[in-house]
Amino acid sequence: MTHDTFERPFTPSGIQYLQAGDGDAGLLVFTHGWRDSALGWQWVIDELARSGAAAGWRVVSVQRKEVARRDEDTAGLLEDFASQVVEVVHHAKRPHERVVVVGQSMGGPVGELAAAQLPDLLAGLVLVTPAPLAGSPLPSDVVEAFKANGRELDRVTTALSRAQLAVSASDAVTLRFVISTPPETERASLQSLASWIGGHPLGRRQSSVTAPALVVVTDDTFFPEEMLRTEVAGRFADSHVAEVRGAGHCPHLERPEAVAHVIAEFLTKL
Repeated sequence: MTHDTFERPFTPSGIQYLQAGDGDAGLLVFTHGWRDSALGWQWVIDELARSGAAAGWRVVSVQRKEVARRDEDTAGLLEDFASQVVEVVHHAKRPHERVVVVGQSMGGPVGELAAAQLPDLLAGLVLVTPAPLAGSPLPSDVVEAFKANGRELDRVTTALSRAQLAVSASDAVTLRFVISTPPETERASLQSLASWIGGHPLGRRQSSVTAPALVVVTDDTFFPEEMLRTEVAGRFADSHVAEVRGAGHCPHLERPEAVAHVIAEFLTKL
């Protein structure tokens, strides 16, 4: 199960996803963060396959698509993105197959909203350095800096900017950032940005997801561990926290083997 063997199907409405693996253990569904892509999960998926931890699990990684909604409606944007994940699940799943949703950064709130729509299928939810569902209020100058970043459409420049959040910098890590950075329009980039900054009102309540939830924390200074423990993990009835040290905001690109390990441990307990 490597990225070389991914199938790349589309749902009827045009949502593309990567698909690999076989078996009847369940469906692992990955959703990516801002300025990232479905391909960003390939190294974690490869490591799960290499270790045998994903034996019997089928894997899909969803490529988020731009939607027709105003940026001001951030709750609606997150719901639209979550609906794309749910659409892929129903397109890819087999009858009676259990589902585990994995989301990183803004893929966290998207993944939670999607998971909430799959109560009869959901076996677990994994949130890796997630943006809080309630939103991430930022000073106006920081928002403007993010918007300037969002308007940058050169993939290499964008990737190098993303890599500045890394703790474990290396040529291999930088290459992963480059490979995972998608070609996208300014509209798509700014729309995604608005969604995780503004958040969703449901994030101010206890989560409706009752399945086991794993929150993965790192040495990230943007979404620090203490905040994730209180504002994210604290909202779930059955939550667990796993630590991946030596990584910043994108541990799936910096330390994919460690992220694969904590996901594998989580799967064995479901």
